[in-house]
Amino acid sequence: MQTSAVVNQTEETPKSQIKYSTPLELLSAMTYFVNMTQTRILLTALATIAMLVALIAGCGREPETFDELKATGKKAFVAENYMEARKYLSKAVAMQPSDREVLFFLGSSYERDFLYDSAQIYLKRVDILYPGDRETNQGLYKVCRSIADWKNTIKAIGVLVATGDDIKQYQKELVNLHLQLGQPSQANYYLASLLEREPDQPNWHLMSANVAAQMDSMDVALARIDVAIEKFGALDEFIVNRGIFLVAKKKYVTAENIFRELCAKDTSSVPFRLNLANALASQDVIAKKQEAYQIYEILLPLMTDDIFALDSMMTVLADELNLR
Repeated sequence: MQTSAVVNQTEETPKSQIKYSTPLELLSAMTYFVNMTQTRILLTALATIAMLVALIAGCGREPETFDELKATGKKAFVAENYMEARKYLSKAVAMQPSDREVLFFLGSSYERDFLYDSAQIYLKRVDILYPGDRETNQGLYKVCRSIADWKNTIKAIGVLVATGDDIKQYQKELVNLHLQLGQPSQANYYLASLLEREPDQPNWHLMSANVAAQMDSMDVALARIDVAIEKFGALDEFIVNRGIFLVAKKKYVTAENIFRELCAKDTSSVPFRLNLANALASQDVIAKKQEAYQIYEILLPLMTDDIFALDSMMTVLADELNLR
């Protein structure tokens, strides 16, 4: 006679209240629950693996949208991987050519790798689209100085001063920048401030006299050099410049005497002898022109700069002396 297991459970009876009539029935139920638990664990593990695979695949995907390219490029820039930064930022700027951050970081990435011409292109575009930006002009100041773009260096300084820098820290540089651009009147303006601030600096007095000479104000140049001589003494650099100014005013004999005194002090000085020859060659006296030509012949092998100018002067002088 087969004994059947009787389970005292209705449809509403909770599983925790199920009663099993035989050990076999209990074992069967336990096996069922173990299998269910293992199935859930397996499914959970498979789902986790699938998520990890998707995540890894996502990490390896190249950025495509503008925001992705911009973020990836900035991240590479911060990590000092400037070549990689340019790779993504270049694509981003092609999508949005007027985005300030993309242009700035792209230009800066070129600057960090000393690719100044390319850096200037993008930083200048930022400056045009967003004028007066301090951060951009800090970059432009460095870049433009490096490629000898004096005009844009001056413009960058203007923005830096307008946004907080003290003009005094740039005055010396502005003098030289304006002289490089052939703008002596602007250089004279900043020199006046330097002289007022540092009146005991001989170099500013000398430079001030030379700037006046470049402005074709020889009387002013002579007056300034005389003030310098009175203040600091008859330094050679003051005296030689005074002689040059006198030549420009066609006071050749006075200039000749100055240069002869200087040559007597230092017979090996090429500048002293060259200026003496120039003063002699400018006079309508054959003997002095001959002396000038002889000095030029001696100096020509010693010249490293202005050799072509000297050769040209000798050619003219030789024609005057019928030496050909």
